[in-house]
Amino acid sequence: MIYWGFDLGDGESTVARVRGEGQSSPETVPVDGSRVLLTAWALMKNGELRIGERAAKSASAALRSAARFKGRFLDDQSDSAGLIRDFSSRVFESLRAGGAMTGGEKSNSVYIGCPAGWDKAARERYLAIFETLGVPTPKVISESRAVMVGAIQSNSVRDYVDLRSKTVLVVDVGSSTTDFAYIKKGKEAEIRTGGEVRLGGGVMDETLLEACVDLAPQAAAIRRVFAASESWRVDCELRARRLKERYYASGRMGEREEQSEAVLICYDEPLLLDLVMNEDMARRLTDRPCRSLGGRSFREVFCAGLQEVREAIGEEQPELLFLTGGVSRMDEIRAWCAEVFPQAVIYVDAEPEFSVAKGLAWCGRIDDELGRFRSEVDELIGSDTIENIVLQHLRSLYDSVLEQLLDPLLEQAVKPVLLDWREGRIETLAGTEDALREHIKIYLHSDQARQLLYGPVTDWMRRVSEDLETYTSPICRRWHVPDHSLNISSRLAASDLHILEKVDAKSVFAGDTLAGAAFFVESVISVIVGLLCGGSGMALIAEGPVGIAIGVISSLLLFAVGRLLGKDALDQKIAQMNLPLFIRRAALSEVLPKLESPKLELAGGKDGEARKPRLQLLPRLRWPEAGDIPAHRMRVIRRKVKAGYEELLGNENDEAVQALNERMCREITEQIEARLKELAEQVEIPL
Repeated sequence: MIYWGFDLGDGESTVARVRGEGQSSPETVPVDGSRVLLTAWALMKNGELRIGERAAKSASAALRSAARFKGRFLDDQSDSAGLIRDFSSRVFESLRAGGAMTGGEKSNSVYIGCPAGWDKAARERYLAIFETLGVPTPKVISESRAVMVGAIQSNSVRDYVDLRSKTVLVVDVGSSTTDFAYIKKGKEAEIRTGGEVRLGGGVMDETLLEACVDLAPQAAAIRRVFAASESWRVDCELRARRLKERYYASGRMGEREEQSEAVLICYDEPLLLDLVMNEDMARRLTDRPCRSLGGRSFREVFCAGLQEVREAIGEEQPELLFLTGGVSRMDEIRAWCAEVFPQAVIYVDAEPEFSVAKGLAWCGRIDDELGRFRSEVDELIGSDTIENIVLQHLRSLYDSVLEQLLDPLLEQAVKPVLLDWREGRIETLAGTEDALREHIKIYLHSDQARQLLYGPVTDWMRRVSEDLETYTSPICRRWHVPDHSLNISSRLAASDLHILEKVDAKSVFAGDTLAGAAFFVESVISVIVGLLCGGSGMALIAEGPVGIAIGVISSLLLFAVGRLLGKDALDQKIAQMNLPLFIRRAALSEVLPKLESPKLELAGGKDGEARKPRLQLLPRLRWPEAGDIPAHRMRVIRRKVKAGYEELLGNENDEAVQALNERMCREITEQIEARLKELAEQVEIPL
């Protein structure tokens, strides 16, 4: 595949190409024998269509001629689109006739540049022109992007500074437009000059020609010729442009040599026009108000655009200004940039006339490589690789989140529910289920839980990411993408994390039957622990790696507690009983009842009644105020959860464990795959 860059400029046009294989760099391709093609069009009286220098030299003799027509493309009343079509058609005819371009869409791809200020509608209209010409797979992108890519790939610039590690402002001053591209470590954000897309060197050409006509003795007659003959006006404007270019190329600012040319205009009568370019005229071109710029000077508009860009960038001002485009050769441009960005290093492109075309060719190859890069990422996602990596690390995830959250979960969620049941605020053990589920959900959404989970789960994601990079890194290197571009560690978005786990609850029991008031003590503890699982499941949503941990807690910790701690020592109907308060307190209190001996005591005495003696014939138990849940009871719960967890995870053949692992593995794998896909779409080359 050969990738072509076509820079149709308002003043000059260039073509470059680069091959898809190897490490080759773009090369310029001559059109009609010229590496730099003058953007000029002439229709001769015999019907011949000429472009470039031939068109410029024959402009005065042509039936019709045109130049600088791309700059009028946004004007719906102009014939710019037709001129662009004819000019471009002739360019590609020349490339094919000379053998430079062979084959069709399978072997060629053409990228065409446009000003950054053109909106989507303008770009679509522009693209349609090349599609009707049969140009192989045409694509229109901004010239500023092309300049940026070309600058980053340029060996000369790379030796000067690493654009991928600096903040850079690319200033592309062409014949009709001025584009700015702000690059931050290889990432671009296009910035327009406050709507002044039509600021370019062509404005100076017009001003120079007008000034020379004003000074001509036969100025009025010359203006009449220009009004009647577009060919003569174009001829004289092209001569003025070449005169201006010779002047600025003659030396440094203040040391340039005056340039002049006498033009004989032969229309109705011979007219002489003297074109002169000197220091006074140079100041007029840059500092005098210009009609086409709304009464402002070129310098005023250009510096205002720089200042607007500076304000838009904010605090991270560019460390380097990269100047390109034909007008960037002017020392004045460099001086104005230094005034607005005094701290920046200024670099002027050595071959600004080729920067856009070469950058466009680079973009073609890079975009194709991106497509192949993303296809390989899709193949990785479609395989079992990611799922196998997650499954391999799943046990360590269970271990880390259980260790981190078990104690605070028991303290913040379990203990308050146990207290409510003990004091009769919850009627039955089965009734604690909803309360436990709500307390657990509230705690897992708390800031404390998120903070506790972030570290261990982030570490887990890092380990998964490191294993995954053994597969993603070769893909990145193969397509010249930095390895870290597909690093998924700690980068899962909230929208990716919506884990719903449904675990069946069981009321399970442990311990032997006890006598007296403590009859149900051990069984009650086991029942309460069993109810931690929650009968109807929980829908838990969280952001970042915390979401994964919440899924683990709801899927594994609670499941393990409910499933493994019970023994069928007692009937599950106990869970539905409204147990007496003294039994509840016996189960979950540190204090013991006091045995009161038979005695005689006085009772009554209310509302003035006399107190009467009352005889207590049998001993009885009296319960003091209950305090907190005993620490040893909470330790029992914790110990059983840990033991049950180890037993559960150690049984690989357990169907419930397999279902749990499959669900968690699938949920996490889908999130990683979605993030990997998103990262692949965000990748830009070069970075």
